[in-house]
Amino acid sequence: MSQSAEQGRSRHRLRLAVACLLLVLACVLTPVAVVAVWADDEIGNTDRFVATMAPLSSNEAVQDAVAARGTAAAVQAVDVSGLSNALREALGLDLNNGSGPVSGSIRGLLNESVGQAAQAFVTSDAFAVVWREALRAAHASALAALKGEDEGAVTSTGGEVVLDLGPVVDGVRKNLAAGGIPLATGIPDTDRRFVLLHREGLRKGQDVFRVVDEAGTWLPIAVVLLFLAGVCVAPRRRRVIMWAGVGTVLAMIVLAIALVVSRRIYLDDLPRDISRDAGAAIFDALIRFLRDTTLTLAITAAAVAIAAFLVGPARSAGKLRRGLAAGPDAAGGALARTGAGTGSVGRFVAARRGPLYALVGVLGGIWLVLWDHPTVGSVLLVLGVVVAVVAVLEVIAAAGAREPVALDR
Repeated sequence: MSQSAEQGRSRHRLRLAVACLLLVLACVLTPVAVVAVWADDEIGNTDRFVATMAPLSSNEAVQDAVAARGTAAAVQAVDVSGLSNALREALGLDLNNGSGPVSGSIRGLLNESVGQAAQAFVTSDAFAVVWREALRAAHASALAALKGEDEGAVTSTGGEVVLDLGPVVDGVRKNLAAGGIPLATGIPDTDRRFVLLHREGLRKGQDVFRVVDEAGTWLPIAVVLLFLAGVCVAPRRRRVIMWAGVGTVLAMIVLAIALVVSRRIYLDDLPRDISRDAGAAIFDALIRFLRDTTLTLAITAAAVAIAAFLVGPARSAGKLRRGLAAGPDAAGGALARTGAGTGSVGRFVAARRGPLYALVGVLGGIWLVLWDHPTVGSVLLVLGVVVAVVAVLEVIAAAGAREPVALDR
């Protein structure tokens, strides 16, 4: 073997090793980049945060949890002992520091009346307004809590992200007063709290937020550049693109598993007095965009890997290409035989299938990148348009020949 041939093999191996290293690094960083985009766009944006959390006002589990917590806050704020002693004094009975059947009856009446009023309030349109306004006003404080600071209506006091339920208790008190319940006047102003994130969930959230906040917006760009560099350096770009797609799919699967595990850990760490269903609804709402992005990116990467495989020299890929091209080629051949051929345009397309199809794929990718918050539906739409355009080009290519084009390419 000549020295130049050996040097060529060495350069080939070096380029392949560098390309693999770059792609592995890109795949490892992809889940972190996805989380960074979620933190910046979902948690760091007030409008999107409110739009995500506001629908929880109509969630039955959240309504029940808020009603229960509001009821407990209102009843605990009432001086039942004082009311009981006042009633016993009016009846000429001895004082007993609020113990006995009188105080029990008062507490039972309060629990029943306040519970009904709280349930009526949380299912009303007024609660939806209160919930939305509280979320918007508290968003800056929620960010501060994730950063380990404490301020505003939402704080991380005691290691929890909590929302002030004072307006809810006020609404319950007004409902009771409107219903003619005299004990409603005994419910004082209060500053009660509803837990949005428990201490363990907050601690994990703070750790993640700290990492992605330090990374900033450069991490997604860095991942894209790593993929591009790996493809450009690789001696066989098609194969590297295919494995890059496979690696991205695997990375998204790992992220999806991590989200499932994080959800279970968070729910298992909830105290017994916090509704598990409400906690699950809040957690799911917070990470909905993250889940959607994970699935969307996985489908996109799978489509890229499949496309790279189909244009390859493998025998199975050739069979698939022939099967997919049979319909368009038959249609184009029929047009040519009827005199409706595409002439030089069809021959031009037939001679340059590869570059043209690659251009269609690139334009589809650009369209998807420019899409504001792409979803699975938008990915399927772009894929459908790309496939349709490729099929039309196949028909044009076949119609440019006097005879049906050969299926074996």
